Amino acid sequence: MAEFERHGFRRVALDDVARRARVSRTTIYRRFAGRDELVAAVIDRENEGLFLEIAEHIKSAGPKANIYVEAFTAAIVKFRDHRVLNRMITDDPALAVELAHQHYAAAVARIVAALHVIFPVGFAERVGPQTVSALADAILRYSLMALLLPSLQPLETAEDIRAFATTHFLPSLPAALRAVSV
Repeated sequence: MAEFERHGFRRVALDDVARRARVSRTTIYRRFAGRDELVAAVIDRENEGLFLEIAEHIKSAGPKANIYVEAFTAAIVKFRDHRVLNRMITDDPALAVELAHQHYAAAVARIVAALHVIFPVGFAERVGPQTVSALADAILRYSLMALLLPSLQPLETAEDIRAFATTHFLPSLPAALRAVSV
């Protein structure tokens, strides 16, 4: 991670990663076909940890005004606090979009898993897997929008993000979720 943090995802050299990991370059190539595959694996691993951290944060935060708004807000705040993932968004947004295209289904699956942790026992089963997947898709799309695109409405603080989520994100949720309380 240190090499990605230091050089960014596009400029990291496999030789530097191998040296830092104290393995040969050949060892890295046995596991990864190339730099792009290594970058994708690092991002996937970091996202997995981030999504679990967000899920635990929401679950331990207790009842909130709206669990969907709180989950969205926590996702943006925690992503921005992550030193490596946030650097990718700020330094190389084109790479973030490219990777989102390549790994979108995997990211949605990770969010679905996080939602199963966040939701009360039995809730995901009650609303159904299609609804949970639709929610995960909406979270990812709106998160990418909030992280990558400029906005007339400031999105700097948690309160700014909550206001954005209430105004724009909530109305986009699947109807099955709007009809059932969590």
